[in-house]
Amino acid sequence: MTISEISRRAVLGGLGIGATAGLVGCSNDNGSSQSTPTVSPGSSNQPIEGAKELTVYCWSNGPTIDDNFKKRVALFNEQYKGRFTAKMNFLPYDQYWQKAQLQYAAGKPFDIYYWDVQAYAHYKKNLVENVQPVINTTALADTTKFPSALFDPWRFDGKNLYAVPENIQSMSLFYNKDHFDAAGLKYPDETWSWDDVVTAAGKLKKTSGSKVTQWGLDIGTLGVWWGLQSLSWAAGSSWVDKALEPTKFQMTDPATIEAMKFTQDLMWDKHIAPRPEERNALNQAGANFSSGAISMMCDGTWAISGYQQMKAKWDMTAIPLWKGKRVAPYWLGGWVIPKKTAAKTAAETFATWSATTFQPQMAKNHDWIPISNEARNSKDMLAGMPAGFASAFKDIENAKIGDIYTANMQEIFNQVFGVNLDDLYFNRKTPEQVAQKIQEMATAKL
Repeated sequence: MTISEISRRAVLGGLGIGATAGLVGCSNDNGSSQSTPTVSPGSSNQPIEGAKELTVYCWSNGPTIDDNFKKRVALFNEQYKGRFTAKMNFLPYDQYWQKAQLQYAAGKPFDIYYWDVQAYAHYKKNLVENVQPVINTTALADTTKFPSALFDPWRFDGKNLYAVPENIQSMSLFYNKDHFDAAGLKYPDETWSWDDVVTAAGKLKKTSGSKVTQWGLDIGTLGVWWGLQSLSWAAGSSWVDKALEPTKFQMTDPATIEAMKFTQDLMWDKHIAPRPEERNALNQAGANFSSGAISMMCDGTWAISGYQQMKAKWDMTAIPLWKGKRVAPYWLGGWVIPKKTAAKTAAETFATWSATTFQPQMAKNHDWIPISNEARNSKDMLAGMPAGFASAFKDIENAKIGDIYTANMQEIFNQVFGVNLDDLYFNRKTPEQVAQKIQEMATAKL
């Protein structure tokens, strides 16, 4: 089981290494040379800076979400007819970041593009627009309507936003209701701890001879660093001292080592979750949570739309308590606007429109989870969603950003976290050995 197999970005279009070397631009001065807009972007009395034609870039997320993006652009074009015209351009995830780098190097960056952690390197090269002045003219600045405190990780200079947030994701415990009904077990809810999960998983696991026909649990996103670190948070620790430009890693903290051992034991000591080779065999056979081969699994909330196709009845709830606490990760989705965009006003308009006016439609589409509090909790959002959806976002204000921001973090993700965590999951090394190795290698790359 490699880190890419259950990566958030693999689910959302494919895991790739976004190279950051060779980007053009001077060192970041963390300042804004832009004038503050006096009217909201897209207003009829606002002068248009740059082209009226806008190309919106995103990596492909699969037919359903891609189609909804196309519908969004069509709606934008309808509402801004005669003023702006937008079109979508999808690329595979790895090609997306390579293309973005090449366009920056050529001095002809994308007009606007979808955020992921690689874009932080673009900020460090002083290539992206400070969008705070634009946001200040919109409803996004209203702290009663948007969870503004959760935007802070994108305030890279401590005060200004360098991407426009439009959606939010988190992590949940998904479970097969049919399996629980057949076993006569109570459904998981937000009071459940990981001890409760372990107990239930043991009762849900089924075998026929030496073959497991139903697994009570899959480690799911505990098999990726950003999921595993949530246990460290709950225990009062963390993998780094701070998410934005960390100065030290804290991998050898006893709380982190204990979390690693717990996850390893789920597969190897307790064996209530498939081991890596067993999991690979399940994947090759198309046997997973969606097919009914697994009773419970932690996964990202982006998995909801995929699970809607399941034949079995299923639901979701908040991630289990660990050491009596719960601290979920969250991620922001949104738009990056290069300083040298060829369609400045059009890009600002599309980004802020997506984050404000379009939010109710985003709730109806169910492809993303709106950043707007009202849209996220609306009847349209909850209609057709699992009953436990609200519980997964109940404590979102207390969640922690699931990413770490350094210019070379993608290198650390792949060359340090991925390789060494595989040693943990394959039971090749002890948690203490894995933690020490990550500590040494990651610290060297800081």
